[in-house]
Amino acid sequence: GGGSLRALSAGQRAVGRTVSLSHRTVPAAFAAIKVDVGEAIAAARDLTRRLRMLVGLPDLLISAVARLHHDFPLFFATLVDEGAARVPESPHVGVTIDLGTGLYVPVIRDANAKSVTEIAGELGAYRRLAQRGGFREEQLAGGNIVVTLHHDAGIVMAVPIIFPGQACAVALTSPQPEGERTVAVVGLSYDHRLVNGRDAVLFLQALRETLEGAPAEGL
Repeated sequence: GGGSLRALSAGQRAVGRTVSLSHRTVPAAFAAIKVDVGEAIAAARDLTRRLRMLVGLPDLLISAVARLHHDFPLFFATLVDEGAARVPESPHVGVTIDLGTGLYVPVIRDANAKSVTEIAGELGAYRRLAQRGGFREEQLAGGNIVVTLHHDAGIVMAVPIIFPGQACAVALTSPQPEGERTVAVVGLSYDHRLVNGRDAVLFLQALRETLEGAPAEGL
């Protein structure tokens, strides 16, 4: 029937190739956990005021994910064949940024060795680059886990795509009021060839403990 033909941008075609390859090659499973983020958000706002730079819940989550590299190495690994996986020495965390000009996934390298404020500064610089589309290839390469951000109000669940060559992707949804609490759902997609459900639950519980229990640690 009718309608018109619309060409996809080069960026969207690249996204399509990655997503298609992921669906074809990664036997993914998913789990999610609800997190009380009230104290974490308050700590981030206080830091924003004191340092006069934007610090938010995503920065705290990126830091928390990176610091689990030692205890959960296979979550950052690359499957080599059916019998082996390559575990990286350091966590390099990719972060989704989409400001309406295309989806980018720049990488925060050695994120476990950086403070939350350092991560926030780096992510802020990446957001400014995303507005201009001025990323260098090396800024988008080398990640071994991804954090996907879903800021829009009312989003309560997101199932992230696992990038080919990686084992996991972590999703952060928009904080929502729940009684006297403010909660957000953290989701985890994982390659079931590398990670089993029990470990996925332990990983999510560790993230929740970090975000709820000591949000100011390492700022």
